[in-house]
Amino acid sequence: MRFPVKIFLPLLLIFINFSNAFAIEDMEISINRMQNSIEVTTHIIPSKEFIDDFKEGLSKNLFILIEFYRKWSIIPDEFISGVQIQRIFISDPIKEEFIVKSIEGQILREKKFKNWQDALEWGLKINPVKVVEISNLQKGKYYVKVTVESNIKQLPSVLEHILFFIPKYEKKIIKESESFRLP
Repeated sequence: MRFPVKIFLPLLLIFINFSNAFAIEDMEISINRMQNSIEVTTHIIPSKEFIDDFKEGLSKNLFILIEFYRKWSIIPDEFISGVQIQRIFISDPIKEEFIVKSIEGQILREKKFKNWQDALEWGLKINPVKVVEISNLQKGKYYVKVTVESNIKQLPSVLEHILFFIPKYEKKIIKESESFRLP
């Protein structure tokens, strides 16, 4: 009977640790209609716990998905295009170095900061991202959907199957814009 206790006690502690994880609070979306395209700007608002964790040295990982849809009245909405962005926040408070990596498609950008405020300010703001060309669109109603997911550290694959009840992300926020007519 001692054997199962030795296995399940550490697993229980891991589960309790993950259930106390904190992430993002909210986000703001801004859509700009340019001459030939639609651009989306997003600002992610972190929770106080997210900020505290980052200041204390915990790394964070955000996946941002910006999708453009055509709205239909009877059938499901039609996916037109999307952009996926990953932001990796690496914190080293001892060296007073804060690194933010941004992966957009095949482009990797890395910026180093001396304070955590500048790192979070740069990393949580998604500058205008071109989502779709207007010239390729048919007349209709459209909207933008932004999904932000704050991921927890990956479990080893063996534990992932055993601990299937542990969530794969801390928090997931989905926001949709008001629908608008194009072109």
